[in-house]
Amino acid sequence: MTASAARLVGTDWEDWANRLLSHHFGPTDYQRVPAKDRGDAGIEGFSVSKREAFQCYGCEEPISVEARYDKQRTKITTDIKKFINNKDALLRLFGPLKMKRWVLFVPVFDSKEIVAHAATKTQEVINAALPYVDHDFRIVVSEESSFAVARDQLLGATTQSLKINAPSITAEDVDAWSQLNVGLLGVLKEKLTKLPTLHTQTDRDEFAIKVLKWYLTGQALLERLRDYPQVYEKIIETKSHREEYLSIGSLHGSASNIVFAETLKDFRETVQREAKELHSFCAEQLAAEAVADWLMRCPLQFPETKNG
Repeated sequence: MTASAARLVGTDWEDWANRLLSHHFGPTDYQRVPAKDRGDAGIEGFSVSKREAFQCYGCEEPISVEARYDKQRTKITTDIKKFINNKDALLRLFGPLKMKRWVLFVPVFDSKEIVAHAATKTQEVINAALPYVDHDFRIVVSEESSFAVARDQLLGATTQSLKINAPSITAEDVDAWSQLNVGLLGVLKEKLTKLPTLHTQTDRDEFAIKVLKWYLTGQALLERLRDYPQVYEKIIETKSHREEYLSIGSLHGSASNIVFAETLKDFRETVQREAKELHSFCAEQLAAEAVADWLMRCPLQFPETKNG
């Protein structure tokens, strides 16, 4: 997945990362360290056999290379301080084990400067002469793609017909969203003038409300799917991939209503194919959300109508 794509962040990323690491190392080798009881002491978990401690961190995306580096740098600095200062707590956690690695595990990193910062902090840990740190200790930064086999195995795990009921969207919900997103609403209404099946302004206004309900319903469904990260990741990746090639579909000269219908149908079928565990009703709602989103943000364009 590209660095600019929407990703799990915060505790959602931490939960997913812990599942991924447990699957990679094995459930009896990877020891998760819950943070609810007096903090995490600078680690999220550790591998017993590899003697590698992990701290999982996912920042908000999309974000620039520089901003991502700044956030990841701050995370290393803050949590290595915990790793050094929480000596008593970590001695109790590790027992006789001496850690060879402290790993910042992130969805993606794309700056060599974060590697240099990790090297600087490595020396700081070594200088502290910690009893739970091995002689060849090093701080490293690792991203999700490095665990691609475990990730794909988890994403391929199926649940039977996952069906989530999204909340009903009211007219008040639509009005509140519209007031905060006047620009996006304007783009949508302009594009709807190109649909020949909407003959009057009333037709277009009513259809605009329907499209906004599609969007808000799908957004609510996506939020609930965060509880099922293996499915959520499939949906986000599928939408991101489809969006990259979306403009091609509007170049073949078909009428705008055909482009609209084909895009909706094609993405629904793609979601059903890529996320087989998702109920067909949910796939339909997510396809509608994607089309609504693409209409407002402009990846989905309609051909210009010809007069006469």
